[in-house]
Amino acid sequence: MRDKVIAFIQQHSLLPASGPLIVAFSGGADSLCLLHILYMLCGPQKQYPTTHLHVAHLDHQLRGTASEQDALHISQLASAWGLPCTIGAIDVPALAQQEHRSLEDAARTARYRFLREVAHGQLIAVAHHQDDQVETLLLHWIRGGGIASQVGLQPRQQDIIRPLLAVTHGETLAYCEQHRLIPLQDASNSDTRFYRNRIRHELLPLIETMNADFRATLLRNAEVLHVDVNWIEAQVDTAWQQVVLEAEASRCTLALSHLCTLSQSIQRHLLRRVTSRLSAGQSPLELRHYLLIEELLQRETTIRDVSLDLPDNLTVTKTRDTLTFQRQKKEDARNDSVPTIPDIAMLDVPGRVTLQGTAWTAIAELLSAETTHKVKQLLQVDNWQGVWQILPATPDRVYLDAVWVGSHLSLRARRAGDTMQPLGMRRQKKVQNILIDKHIPRTQRDTLPLFFNAMGYPVWLGGVCVDERARLTRDTQHIVCLHLMQTC
Repeated sequence: MRDKVIAFIQQHSLLPASGPLIVAFSGGADSLCLLHILYMLCGPQKQYPTTHLHVAHLDHQLRGTASEQDALHISQLASAWGLPCTIGAIDVPALAQQEHRSLEDAARTARYRFLREVAHGQLIAVAHHQDDQVETLLLHWIRGGGIASQVGLQPRQQDIIRPLLAVTHGETLAYCEQHRLIPLQDASNSDTRFYRNRIRHELLPLIETMNADFRATLLRNAEVLHVDVNWIEAQVDTAWQQVVLEAEASRCTLALSHLCTLSQSIQRHLLRRVTSRLSAGQSPLELRHYLLIEELLQRETTIRDVSLDLPDNLTVTKTRDTLTFQRQKKEDARNDSVPTIPDIAMLDVPGRVTLQGTAWTAIAELLSAETTHKVKQLLQVDNWQGVWQILPATPDRVYLDAVWVGSHLSLRARRAGDTMQPLGMRRQKKVQNILIDKHIPRTQRDTLPLFFNAMGYPVWLGGVCVDERARLTRDTQHIVCLHLMQTC
């Protein structure tokens, strides 16, 4: 088996010619097998004489004193082999609650964060093997990750290398027994509360009763799809040169003119790569997110940029010429001060007011008698197409019945419990829910002005929707145009 692993390492050029190599080590049979093989290969007088191993272990604090004892054992083993070792600890249950993740996802996230902190940009070796590959492929299929997810784990993905991907868990167990290596036993590996364990202990055995060769079949399918994905990635490489204007660690800006010429398939794969770069190698996008982004691309561009909040603290913002993805750290998101509108600003009709603390000026105008007469004639015959040709509404410019608007309006930011009756609806709806349904980013929700008439009824949620009661009807006699203008 050792020769098999060495051949795999050489085939894929996995090990660095020199410098440190971080080895993720849990103490179980897989990581013990990996560490032992690498220990036999790396160091003075060995095949990779200038490659130095560094053991890294994270205590997830899920098993109390048992996990503490494991960490101590690992530290002693590394010392006995003359290897530097970094031991970390994190309260994974607390992290899961804090970041709204499952326990399994929080453990994985914490582990890779820790490994990258230890690595400082160097390669990290993990002990994933063929059985992990099968479980990963099934997991991706259940979650619906698309064609790119069905090639599964790769020998090298960015800073992660997987030297054991050609062998099975049974082979790592046999290797440890052959070399008299005693692995640690982790009871959580059989805990079926974890999704992957349910696949391993329940779903796979069930499928194998119908197809005893299922694992091999799944791996063959992944190999077939890998050829297709390689071709797609080559197309993305070509498109990347023209589409991507800026690519930084936490920000990536795309040229809309080039992005929109791509086929939908290449568009989505390019967006997956962009978000992978911003999210530590794993894109958080699902089909619903691609659909939202595609809807965003179709929206009419106004003077106000439009944005969407995406998972993993990602935001995508569309301007007239660009589409920018940005990842914000959680601590930054908590500390950001969001500008808000003063308690109340008054707007005469006609008149204008600049909203302090925001970039908005609100303007109210009465339409001329001539324009109003033309519109009234069209309203009498329900010719709405003709109305909107005369009064082209946009998210930042709306036309309302002057009687409902009144002689003056008050403006303020939303408050808890605010409701309005969106155009076309018969019932009231919470403003908070309207903002969510319209995909207004959280950072913008407290900066959009809510317009109220003298009776205290909302007439317009600026840039989002008008109130049904303020709409133009056959009885409309005078028309008010409300307009939000962005100031410098």
